[in-house]
Amino acid sequence: MANPQQQTLPEPAAHPTPPSSSTEGFFQTRPVLQNLAHGDGAFRRIFDCYLPQPVRNAITPDLSRFGDLVHEPAILAWTADADRNAPYLRLFDTWGRPDSTLITSEGWRNLQEVGIKEGIVAIAFENEFGAYSRLYQFLKYHLWTPTSALVTCPSAMQDGAARLLALQLVRMDVKLDDVERQVLERAYKHLTSRDPEQAWTSGQWMTERTGGSDVRGTETQATYAPQFGEKTSTKDIDGLPLGPWVLNGFKWFSSATDSQMTIALAKTPSGALSTFFVPMRRQAISPRTGISNELNGISIQRLKSKLGTRAVPTAELVLKDTRAYLLGPQSHGVKNIATILNITRLHNTISAVGYWGAGLAVARAFTRVRKANGKLLIDTPSHMRTLAQEHVHYRAIMHLSYFCVALLGISETSTASYTTLHAPHKIRESNSASAAAAKLGIDIPTATVLLRLFTPVAKAVPARAVIAGLQECMECLGGVGYCENEEVEFNIARMYRDANVISIWEGTTNVIAYDLVRVLKSPRDGAKTLETVDVWLERSLTGWDSEEWKVRATVIQGIWDEMKAEVARTSVEELLFKGRELMWELSWVVMAVLLGIDVRRDLDPVAEEVCRRWFLRKADKGGWIEKRDWKTDMVWDRRIVFGDEDGMDKAKL
Repeated sequence: MANPQQQTLPEPAAHPTPPSSSTEGFFQTRPVLQNLAHGDGAFRRIFDCYLPQPVRNAITPDLSRFGDLVHEPAILAWTADADRNAPYLRLFDTWGRPDSTLITSEGWRNLQEVGIKEGIVAIAFENEFGAYSRLYQFLKYHLWTPTSALVTCPSAMQDGAARLLALQLVRMDVKLDDVERQVLERAYKHLTSRDPEQAWTSGQWMTERTGGSDVRGTETQATYAPQFGEKTSTKDIDGLPLGPWVLNGFKWFSSATDSQMTIALAKTPSGALSTFFVPMRRQAISPRTGISNELNGISIQRLKSKLGTRAVPTAELVLKDTRAYLLGPQSHGVKNIATILNITRLHNTISAVGYWGAGLAVARAFTRVRKANGKLLIDTPSHMRTLAQEHVHYRAIMHLSYFCVALLGISETSTASYTTLHAPHKIRESNSASAAAAKLGIDIPTATVLLRLFTPVAKAVPARAVIAGLQECMECLGGVGYCENEEVEFNIARMYRDANVISIWEGTTNVIAYDLVRVLKSPRDGAKTLETVDVWLERSLTGWDSEEWKVRATVIQGIWDEMKAEVARTSVEELLFKGRELMWELSWVVMAVLLGIDVRRDLDPVAEEVCRRWFLRKADKGGWIEKRDWKTDMVWDRRIVFGDEDGMDKAKL
């Protein structure tokens, strides 16, 4: 029975059931789809599980309001416009002079403005809720993803860049001069602003033709050249000095080309891979136009043609004497860019569950109006079985995703940065990193280690799951699911093609598996990482003392012990060969623990059934196979998909 003291998001008003005789009434189900905060049981479980009640009380009105806003007609029209009208390059001006101006759609620009005003990035840096600010941010991001037309792509890099600058501004090993500090502080304020007139997004330039994901293939060269030539621009668009470094090279795959800044990798003359802050535009003085602005030594060679993410301006860029500032020591390129990657990978993660949740919402609504073989899909056992399996997997993935977001919030809040030193809000002890860690049953050092280990898993596993999950959602709608429908909230095909980028952007599945193996086999930290997981499991499984829960604990511990032994006895080369399998096993263990903790929190019967089915996937390894009548399973299928709204007594053949 659920704990009556728990704060949950308020239920929406009841709506009449659409006609069951045809799918004509399907479009009356819009209220069912409008707010994942209400209609998605997994979302509400996460909301209750990872946030303390005072924070839940504080953010509920905003999430409820925003959940409705993202499906308002104006938002949906902008989403359709951004998807239909891809960005393009205007190559010449009216008089035939070379131009190369990037043109984006009105829908794209308006959606970016909405995201900025709503604080999709700013929430994390306003830091109002301390270690829980990241959870608040990503819960809102989750609601935004399905109809955002991927303006979340520049948001992700904006977020990562703001975090990198927040760390750079308090570094003790590199002294910033007054100009550098002023430039970086100004950029940080732009990146964390809610004012569309002031806010910046950011690019992230790593990929080159020679290297792909391997940044060692970087050929872009950086040269220290503090002197400026005659008639050369010396100021950025804020009127601040341009940097003393010049970059020359080629970037092969740069998203968010309409951003106001970027973080770029380049090699200094010593060969050291380094990180640079690059303003996208600089002041230009023309006898004809006076003071205007122009690209900062950057020219767009062409825009990419992609399967999905059509609204995102992804380009090939030529850099010629592009002015920049060095961030940190010359040899810290990989370390600095990792700060951004850890954040953008979690943006990928939440994008995955956001898309999947929307696809499942459409599929749930469709079951109430579509008939097959004389029966509504909601009364068709095989159809509901499929949907139930998808919901079980989705709930497990949700826990993995938001556990990592919670770890990120703890880690960041416990680390000195420009954010923690300058956030306008005084953090209450109840929202501190130590309090948030204690809520998860861990301490701050454990949170930091688990974040490093689980972030690659949380990037790769949901990315693969959402692709398969949305395909299943499309199939649940039959032919209409395969169509590119004008009503974007029902267009699962659109979400499916966009979601395919998630398993590629910020590292393909094999690249991520390689990263996981590096963490586990690290000569310096590998043993400590394994020990930390041991401690986390021991604490998490404490109290699993009934017969059934003891069996579950034994299954988890057995799989982890096998994994740990294999990591210890196996060479790096062989582990890389088995990298994907290792990652799937570890993800199952983490999700099993988190689902178990969630059930034991309030003994919710649907959460218990979800957890039980997750364990049955590994029943062969635990020697625990429960036989149950298929009709009973059918009743539970319906409850998993719809919660208790239909009740067990309403399920029928």
